[in-house]
Amino acid sequence: MKVFIVLHHEIGGAQEDWRADEMVFYTCTSMKKALELIKECYVVRWSWWEIQVQEMNSQEWPEHVGYYGRRGGKLTKPPYKKCVEIYKKEGHS
Repeated sequence: MKVFIVLHHEIGGAQEDWRADEMVFYTCTSMKKALELIKECYVVRWSWWEIQVQEMNSQEWPEHVGYYGRRGGKLTKPPYKKCVEIYKKEGHS
């Protein structure tokens, strides 16, 4: 059985020591459900999602499926620089 792991990435830090922190938000039985949960969740503007998939009870590393915007749109890469700029504009410096 496969499990889809939904990770939330968010910018943190200060004074040019910006970093992306990540945390598992959900585990799902399907890609469809993973995207549904992303679309239902509100997160800060300086964040993005990642989905990974793994066989249950496996010792192998999860396989990266893709990066997704705050509302579930597929991204070609993590929007790290864009999110740092938003984070700084919001007064986190």
